[in-house]
Amino acid sequence: MGKLGERIFAGAALSMLVVLALGIAAGTVRLLPWLFAPEVPLEVALPFARALGAAATEAALVVGAPLGAALGAASFVERGDARALFALGVSPARLVASAAPHLAAFGLLAVLVGLAWGSSADVPGRFAVDLLAQGRASCARATTPRSAEVPLVGVTWLCFPGQPPRVAGRLPGLADNARFTAQSFTPSDDLREVRLSDLRVVTKKLDERYRLELSVKQGTVRGLPGWGRSAKLTVGVRSVLAATTAIILALGTALSVLALGITRRLGALAFGTLPALGVLVSLSRMDASTLPAAAYLAVPFVGAVALVLLAAAARLLASSSRARGKVLWWK
Repeated sequence: MGKLGERIFAGAALSMLVVLALGIAAGTVRLLPWLFAPEVPLEVALPFARALGAAATEAALVVGAPLGAALGAASFVERGDARALFALGVSPARLVASAAPHLAAFGLLAVLVGLAWGSSADVPGRFAVDLLAQGRASCARATTPRSAEVPLVGVTWLCFPGQPPRVAGRLPGLADNARFTAQSFTPSDDLREVRLSDLRVVTKKLDERYRLELSVKQGTVRGLPGWGRSAKLTVGVRSVLAATTAIILALGTALSVLALGITRRLGALAFGTLPALGVLVSLSRMDASTLPAAAYLAVPFVGAVALVLLAAAARLLASSSRARGKVLWWK
């Protein structure tokens, strides 16, 4: 029975590496314009690269574990090992239980990898502060007046040799009608509020007659739309949640594949990816919502329910196909 655990572990590791490579490739395509843009310092692009890596690792874990479990279990069925053990009275549940230690080890390894990124992307405001700090630091090398754009945040550092840099941008909600400069730009953790010091605001002429010029020591902009991952979970808690969800999905997927006797890779791919994609979508929705952190406990149940529905649909299809004398496409 240990062979099943070994195949699942190997399949999960390989699947995670493939999904991780695809995620990093997609992130690199998104990052390339900033890496080669002269107005975006390299220091500003690096925090975003870490954030993309952390997100790709999470997706690779959530998808890779159940996909590897599905492929490993399907291979176990295809080679006849599962049928031989079933004939000896070993149940699918007992087979899957024997693979649980391998999946637990895989989950622990994945959590450590997620923590190793050390990214602040789990809190959007801190991630933005990191980007802003790197942009400001790039001004220290300026020997002539220049600018340093900060992607995502939508502001630009104005660098002057021998003088403190200033951050400039457009006031939200006013399009190009009002621009500002400030000495500091500090967003809240959820990016829905920004505090600025030594703030200066200039508007275009209103009704072709009036123009506003405002200078204050402190200013606050509230009601901004948030973006990025939710600030409700720390990177450690989120890593444990993703690993736990992945292990639950992997165990359930392996059980379904063994019980249904799935041997074709197409069937294994369906069971390994569809519930996992549902989990990723639910995580994204949770991040964008105002629900409390406790609501994330529903994420594993979303994947479990999706898997149960998929298995039920497969059983109905199997019954219908047998009644008509047709061969099942996943066997």
